[in-house]
Amino acid sequence: MEVLDYYIEDIKYRIEACEAVDKEKNNFNKKVAEFRAFIFSVGSSMDIIRNNVFEDYEKNNSQSDKIKHFSDIYSIKKGKIQNEFDEYLNNKYTDQKQKQQIRITLENLGEILSNKKYQFPATKNPLGLMLEGEVGIKEFGLWDIYNSLKHSCYPLESHFVLFTKDIIGEKHEMLLYIFDGNEKYYLPIWGGWVAPEGAEDYAKSIENPFITLIKAIGNDIIDNLKTLNEILTI
Repeated sequence: MEVLDYYIEDIKYRIEACEAVDKEKNNFNKKVAEFRAFIFSVGSSMDIIRNNVFEDYEKNNSQSDKIKHFSDIYSIKKGKIQNEFDEYLNNKYTDQKQKQQIRITLENLGEILSNKKYQFPATKNPLGLMLEGEVGIKEFGLWDIYNSLKHSCYPLESHFVLFTKDIIGEKHEMLLYIFDGNEKYYLPIWGGWVAPEGAEDYAKSIENPFITLIKAIGNDIIDNLKTLNEILTI
């Protein structure tokens, strides 16, 4: 399907853009822009699936008739396919194998968006600093970040080292605040390595852990979009 082909290529491009800007120094605004673009590409691709691939799916919700989101298909909070979408699949697809493959692929995408597969730990500490054994750390998912960037906030610049690994430290460059009920959490994002004198080359030889995560998430989504594309063109 053309729409899935588009988002497969778009997410590939966004991953490459994040990798490229990571090599630039002192360019906070550009890193924010590329990170937001990646998150929005991922988030909007899910809503596009809802509105284009499964546009004839009607959910028993008056608001959903006007505003349709991926959450109509997969409940992030419940961590499962919506019952109404399951019923829709049963009525629309006679091939049991095809129907089950669609269900599994959409569940995979839902798990990637939730905090089941990829976790982003956040803290109530307004500095975003996480101490060993600290109480109050909560793990958020990609969908939480998508909605926070879309509705309420933008990343703030930060310069804190989170923890050490071997002889180098791991820093974060941005803080994103996320509301969970009435609680406000601070999520450290992006970042890289801090190296003492003499260890600079060692630090350069290790990929930024945040870029590693972006690549893992992006490629995981791409693989599932490719699978969905193949299933629907049978």
